[in-house]
Amino acid sequence: MHHTGIERVTYGVDDLEVASDFWNDFGLELKSAKEKQVLFSTLNGAEIELTPYDLPNLPAPVGPNGTATMREVTFGVASLDDIYSLQTILKEQGDICIDADGTLHGVDTMGFGIAFRPSKCKPVIVPNAEINVPGNIKRLNRRGQSYSSASPLIISHIVFMTDELERHKDFYIQKLGFKLTDSYPDRGYFMRCADANNHHNVFLLDSGMGKREFHHLAFELGSIHEFFGGGNNMTRKGWDTMMGPGRHPISSCYFWYFKNPCGGAAEYDFDSDVVDDDWVAREWASTPENFAEWTLGESMGESLLNKKIQGG
Repeated sequence: MHHTGIERVTYGVDDLEVASDFWNDFGLELKSAKEKQVLFSTLNGAEIELTPYDLPNLPAPVGPNGTATMREVTFGVASLDDIYSLQTILKEQGDICIDADGTLHGVDTMGFGIAFRPSKCKPVIVPNAEINVPGNIKRLNRRGQSYSSASPLIISHIVFMTDELERHKDFYIQKLGFKLTDSYPDRGYFMRCADANNHHNVFLLDSGMGKREFHHLAFELGSIHEFFGGGNNMTRKGWDTMMGPGRHPISSCYFWYFKNPCGGAAEYDFDSDVVDDDWVAREWASTPENFAEWTLGESMGESLLNKKIQGG
């Protein structure tokens, strides 16, 4: 398989106006606004689609929230040949359909809507961040960058809480062709698309509570200055932090999670590890220190780390 990354995420929501306000403040570009569909995009063209939660053709919701939640994630692939191969695999899980543009729709083993389409996203080019340290001066007689808001570059990853972790991990790796990057043995698996260099595009985590639900969607930014500028802007706009800012040691990236009226959380991230097939997957102990080497805000830490990752 030659999948390239996340290209669209569809939410069913109970208030299109509030949902649109969130993504506008988050820094996405409004592409179109219709009565029953609002479309936003990142700088590389990945899309957030908002629709009413009771739209008939949406995949069924998974988890406790039947209204505002993620309904489908779409991954890009290199060609229609990948679509034809994936068609057979997804047909084993249930009904499938293919749109006129070649987008294949189905469900994964957890029941979440999953789709694949010939890639439409474009590369993004970001200027090098000019950071001064003693002995390595990049910026002389010029002030540093500052940002009053963020403009996300890409959708970097999606996270699901689930039971039957091994079965779902095997589906993504053995059937769909994703690659394992790192893991909490028997508790969580970080996986990337076959032709992507992100540390992970999908993370599956056993909640320890026997349930399945969407947890969060992450967006990568271009600098640490933009990261804090975007986070501060979201706070000024009145959106609640779930956890952060902080830093994950496993992927090395900075994080800042915001509660999302569309369901789950939306995360700003920055400076994640970039990997290829020479990367050696590592098994990590499921401790709070391995989730966040430092963080501000404890609401998600208390519910996710102490109860779910540690299992204590």
